[in-house]
Amino acid sequence: MKKLIFGVLAIVSVTAAASKPPYKLHVPSDPNATFTVLEVGSKGNLTTIITKRDGKSGTTYSQRAYDCSAMKVMYLGSGETLGEMRSSKPDNHFSPIVDGSIADYVGNEVCN
Repeated sequence: MKKLIFGVLAIVSVTAAASKPPYKLHVPSDPNATFTVLEVGSKGNLTTIITKRDGKSGTTYSQRAYDCSAMKVMYLGSGETLGEMRSSKPDNHFSPIVDGSIADYVGNEVCN
């Protein structure tokens, strides 16, 4: 019985660790790019996520804030480096999330 419990705990901890950043995120609407979730957090009632996009045009980092209850998103920053992302100016309003968009797939990661 002890071996069974230990085995179940080991599987649970491996599964939990696999969902902690950084990890790859599949975004079908941008098939020529690779997305990596770097950080998930919150600011008040908003959920935030930092992603890295590697594609033919280079690497881009983005931080988005999601209002999951209203299904809206706002960029908090973006840039070619994490430093540029953090120092860039955020959007001044939330936008609706378009089904099938990059924002939709990234939002599904943090809002579900």
